[in-house]
Amino acid sequence: MSTTVSRLASSRPLQVVLYVLVWTLLGMISALQNLMVYAARGDEPPIGLVVRVALPTWYAWAILAPAIWWTARRYPLDGENRLHNLAIHAAANAVVVLAAAALVTMVRRALGVASGNWTLQLMGSLNTVLIGYWVIVLGAHAYGAYRRHREASLRAAALSGELARSRLEALRAQLHPHFLFNTMNAISAFVRESPEKAETMLADLAELLRFSMEDSGEPLVPLAREVAFVQRYLAIQQTRLGDRLQVSLEIADGVNDVLVPALLLQPLVENAVEHGIARRRGPGRLWVRAAREGDELVVTVADDGPPVAPEALDPEGWRIGLRNTRDRLKQRYGSERLRLSPRPEGGVEVEVRIPS
Repeated sequence: MSTTVSRLASSRPLQVVLYVLVWTLLGMISALQNLMVYAARGDEPPIGLVVRVALPTWYAWAILAPAIWWTARRYPLDGENRLHNLAIHAAANAVVVLAAAALVTMVRRALGVASGNWTLQLMGSLNTVLIGYWVIVLGAHAYGAYRRHREASLRAAALSGELARSRLEALRAQLHPHFLFNTMNAISAFVRESPEKAETMLADLAELLRFSMEDSGEPLVPLAREVAFVQRYLAIQQTRLGDRLQVSLEIADGVNDVLVPALLLQPLVENAVEHGIARRRGPGRLWVRAAREGDELVVTVADDGPPVAPEALDPEGWRIGLRNTRDRLKQRYGSERLRLSPRPEGGVEVEVRIPS
C-alpha cells in the first residue's frame, strides 16, 4: 500500500493535479471568508461573483509561485552575497507585483467581475501581491534552513556512528591477542636484561590502554592528544621491532591546538608500521608530519617500506582503517581529504588535509 502511494506521489501528472487542487482549495477558502463577511453584514452573498473574484487571484499565485520559490532558493538572503541577492529580489519583487496584479486584473475583467480604471485596479492588488511575494520567499528560506538542519543532523549521526566504530576498531587492534602477546613477550625479555626498558614499556602499554578506554564523546580533539596517543603506540612498536623502526615526528609550531577528528592518526600509523616497516628486511623509517598550509592543516604519515602494488593504491583495495578514516573525513568535511600515493624511494605516503 505504502509503495503504491509513494509511486503515485512521485508521478509528475499527479503532482500537477495536486498542486492545482491546493491552490483551488486556498481560493475556495478565501471565497468562503468573503461570503461570511457578506452574511455578517446581512447582505445577500453573491456566490458566483465572490468565487470568480477569489479564484483568479490564487491561480495567479499558482503560476508565479514556482518562479518565486526558485528565485528564493537560487539567491538566498543568508549567504555571503546577501546584499547582491537582496537587490535581485527587489527587482524580481517589482516584476512579480506588476505581473500578478496585471494577470489578476485581466482575468477578472475577462470574467466580467472587474471594470473601470486599470490603474486603480492594479493599485488595489499591489499590497496583497507585495506581501505574498515575501511570504513565499520566507517560506523557501525556512524550508532551506530545515533541509540544511536535517542534513547536518543526519551527517552528525553518521559521524557519531563512524567514530564509535573507529574507536572499537582501534581498541580491538590494540587489544588484539597477537599484539598483546608480542608486547608482553618483549616486556618479559627486558625484565632481566633491562628492567628500566621493561618498566617504560609497561608504562607505555598502560597509557595506550588508558587512552583507548577513555571516551570523551567529542568527535574532534586537539592534535596534541592524537600525537600523544600515537607516541605511546609507536613506543611499544619500537620496542618490539628494535632498530627496524625509526620514527621522525615533525609537528610544526602552532598546530597542537588544531581540532582534528578523534582517532585520526592511529589507523594511518598502524597501516605504515604493519604494511610498510614490518615488511622490510632491514631498518625502516616512519615519518609523521603536521603543518599549516594556508587555511588547512596538512598531516602526512609516510614510510620507506617496500614498493606497493598499483592495486594497493586503489581506494577499493585500501585496508579497513584507511577506508574508515577516508569516509569519516568525507562525511565531516564534504570532500575527499585523504590521499594515498607511492614514494619514489619505496613505501607510501598518506596525506590528510583538514580545514584549520
